[in-house]
Amino acid sequence: MDTVLISGGTSGIGLATAAAVAARGIVPVMMGRDAARGAAACEAVPTGVYVAGDVTVAADVERAVRTAAAHGTPVGLVTAAGCYRECPAGEETMDAVCRDMAVNLYGTMHLCRAMLPYLRRVRGAVVTVASDAAVSGNVGASTYAATKGAVAAYSRSLSAEWSIYGIRVNCVLPGDIDTPATRALYPTERERAELGALYPLGRIGTAAEVAAVIDFLLSSAAGFVTGAWWTVDGGLTAR
Repeated sequence: MDTVLISGGTSGIGLATAAAVAARGIVPVMMGRDAARGAAACEAVPTGVYVAGDVTVAADVERAVRTAAAHGTPVGLVTAAGCYRECPAGEETMDAVCRDMAVNLYGTMHLCRAMLPYLRRVRGAVVTVASDAAVSGNVGASTYAATKGAVAAYSRSLSAEWSIYGIRVNCVLPGDIDTPATRALYPTERERAELGALYPLGRIGTAAEVAAVIDFLLSSAAGFVTGAWWTVDGGLTAR
């Protein structure tokens, strides 16, 4: 049985990705910090496996990778864990910046490094999750944009470095997506509709729409695709 390790796999884009790969008969190993969310994720994706862990903790990352290997053959990695925080650039503190980097960038790097020995054996695939902010910036959230820009650059570099192993590395750059995190920021339908009006397609995206792109990039159908940045943003960055 093949497995895919998904950080941030218990909600939002990560959970939708778990459902997508499970539909293809792959076991999603869903890494997350919250046990209650983990239990709910396993109910939503019955063939999935929950592993508790924080991507900023090396021991947790190693345990998650071992769990993926214990349940089958690891063939893919999705780094969907992330944090979003708004703060004017002139008011930033380095402590806060370092926390964001630890989750969004260093967590991605920890996971990729730990999965390398397994992915080399099967010519596997990595899909990292950045943001449209990586290419367009984000007023009031410059640190977030910087972390996601770093993820995108890291992914492209990794694709070149790991091509000798047959490992494909791609990065998705979502716009605003209807997830629990987005709903916390925009709790009413009216607010989400106003947000969606900023997009050429007139709405925000769904987690399933991003997951479909991730699932494609993990699959053999994308066998000649690596080093790519896939915007899933309703045309926002094309303006």
